[in-house]
Amino acid sequence: MEGIYSFFNQFNLVRQLPVFSTLNWIELHKIARKSFVVEYRKGDIIRQEGDAADFFYCVVSGRIRAYAMSDDGRKENMDFLHRGMYFGIISALTGKTHSMTFEAINDSVMLQIPKDDFQQILKAVPILGVEFSAALSRRMRRRVKGHVASFESRIVSVYSPVRKTGSSTYARALAEHIQRETNKNVIYVNIDSLGNLNRVVSVDRVDFRKVGDDYSKVSQLIRKNDKGLHVLNLFFTTDDQTSLRKQIAPFVSNLADDYNYVIVDLPSEMDDLVLETLTQSDLVHLVSVERKDDLDHTHSVIDRLEIVLKDNFRADKIKIIIRTAIDDEMTYSEITKRLDFDVYAMLPHLDEQDKKEAEQPGIEGELSPAYQMTVRRIARDVSGVLVGLALGGGAALGLSHIGILKELEKENIPIDMVSGSSMGALIGAFWAIGLKAEEIENIARQFEHRWTLVKLMDPVFPISGFIGGVFIRRWLKKHLGDRTFYSTRIPLKIIAYDLMHRQDIVIKSGLILDAVCQSIAIPGVVNPIRKGEQVIIDGGVLNPVPTDVLISEGIKKVIAVNVLKSPKQVCKGFDSTLNKLAEEQKVSFIKFPLKFIGIRISHFFRKIFHPTISDIMVLTLQASEYLLAEQSMRQADVAIHPDLADFEWYEIFRVKQLIACGEAAAKEHMGKIKQLISED
Repeated sequence: MEGIYSFFNQFNLVRQLPVFSTLNWIELHKIARKSFVVEYRKGDIIRQEGDAADFFYCVVSGRIRAYAMSDDGRKENMDFLHRGMYFGIISALTGKTHSMTFEAINDSVMLQIPKDDFQQILKAVPILGVEFSAALSRRMRRRVKGHVASFESRIVSVYSPVRKTGSSTYARALAEHIQRETNKNVIYVNIDSLGNLNRVVSVDRVDFRKVGDDYSKVSQLIRKNDKGLHVLNLFFTTDDQTSLRKQIAPFVSNLADDYNYVIVDLPSEMDDLVLETLTQSDLVHLVSVERKDDLDHTHSVIDRLEIVLKDNFRADKIKIIIRTAIDDEMTYSEITKRLDFDVYAMLPHLDEQDKKEAEQPGIEGELSPAYQMTVRRIARDVSGVLVGLALGGGAALGLSHIGILKELEKENIPIDMVSGSSMGALIGAFWAIGLKAEEIENIARQFEHRWTLVKLMDPVFPISGFIGGVFIRRWLKKHLGDRTFYSTRIPLKIIAYDLMHRQDIVIKSGLILDAVCQSIAIPGVVNPIRKGEQVIIDGGVLNPVPTDVLISEGIKKVIAVNVLKSPKQVCKGFDSTLNKLAEEQKVSFIKFPLKFIGIRISHFFRKIFHPTISDIMVLTLQASEYLLAEQSMRQADVAIHPDLADFEWYEIFRVKQLIACGEAAAKEHMGKIKQLISED
């Protein structure tokens, strides 16, 4: 709606906008008389793509997102406008419809000039025409070079409705990790209420009312801490909530003009200022403790935000961070049921020093490695630099994934999420719960002795499979225990396939043991898992390399591994087998009688039983899976395909050689992986 501005205030406003700052008094007077100021709420559409030409728009305060819509309904050609930036020039001059949609990211104030008046101003003030022509040329060059989006920023508010949750500790650690992971401009803003100031030690704070509407004063108060993080410490009083609320949107928007990430640490009181800050943020991180009363308070905050934001409420923009509590530990299902909301991350328990720091946010302290690792992953998610690893299925061939993991660990490649099908799900699950690649290798090398495989076999009457899967589950239970997706080191997504409904299933909650058993149920070999109306089998049937799952989770950088043999590798392996058989036929009975007899017996049974029913089913399945896998690999930034031509799907006892093939493939692609990691 239109704001009420006196001509004098409007004149000063025009004069402060960079595009008009060099004009003389008479020229500024002309622009002020022809323009007016309009206020927009967060989420308002200022102009829709295809709307008729109407105004020249200039951002006075706030942030604007500009985008075009693709034929399939996706936002593309994204651009961002901050204070002093403008749009609608071409439409105002040519009368053509707007080519993009412009949406207010925050409460925003716009200076608008009707298109007819704008044309008259350009004639009266020719220097503006030069400025706009240069600006349009810069935009065109940026688009031609592929740099469509301009400076993008994110405002992240960290809030806890109860005290002593360590929310300040978390907020500051988050800011530091975002700066470290992105090497971009980050500011940590700690806002406290006057009533809490007695608990703050050695922190210089300024009254928010004195600087909120004057950004020049704010910039003078920003300091760097010993880790190079920009810090701003403010306090507020609760006696004038109305005026404070009006200051918040321009305050955070102005910071977002200079910083890629603005981390706002809020006090525990839920008053109008805090609520307004939460509603103006791009992301809200609600910190709580796994205690019933604390969770209830957090639930009430979510309800209140939903009421205030109405149609602009988006659940994916609210992240629940739970700090573990030794004295009142709850299960994941109990927490989510209490919150009626998904938990985004779990923070390790704070020790006594951390608690002291949480109560006194001015004190710097060292946090535990486990805590730092958790916050680092969250920071990578917030900053959009997440790297995902998709591990494909392939029965025994999937053991080569261990070699891939060994090289990733050796080169300290950060992996933020793992998805896996079949054997990829099994190896990925071991890694996600915290086992090192070397530990996984030791587990796998149990099967170098072929007789060990017998322990996993519980033959059944082959109605749905030759193996019941009971012994396999018992073996997995020893290594996975009762761990859930809720307690993994990094997020894990496991893929299975529902045979009755012909659709893949993405499993990301519950017992990891159950999910792995479902994903490795090879059709015709292992009995399927029956769950209600579902008949669940090997996830590789429809999604052998689940890159799409990572992308749907917001992963921007994907490394994918396909261990299924290509047609060329199959032919190479077949030729290798024939050569091996031919060489064995040359063994002399006179020189090696026992070996000669053993080879002849082996060849005899091979002719009778090869290929077995299981061979036919698995190889047929893998032929179709390979085609699906290659389609998925096209979505990956780095696609790794180990050379496994000389291996068969059932040769799980060749652990060492399979792992070596994985290592070789990872080394070959390590240059591309490092380049991917270093890209913005």
